Amino acid sequence: MKDYKIAVQRGLEEVEAALKQEGFDVHKYGTAGLDADVTIITGIDEAYEEIQPAQYHANGKKKMLVIDGTNSTTDEIMKRVHTFIKE
Repeated sequence: MKDYKIAVQRGLEEVEAALKQEGFDVHKYGTAGLDADVTIITGIDEAYEEIQPAQYHANGKKKMLVIDGTNSTTDEIMKRVHTFIKE
């Protein structure tokens, strides 16, 4: 499996565990810096106000998928991750 760096916000431990079980490179939100391929958050964060359930943010050539997990189940979040990686 290709290595994807995924940052997960505190409070999403079930999602974090599911990602680790599948072999993803998982980090706590805020520790992966701008190197994360996917960031999973809940609630409103100043940096990502008014985001869609999943949308891309670009930083130079680097593209990161931001997934809003608010009111979503672990399965729904995992489906969004798998849609991104297409594996």
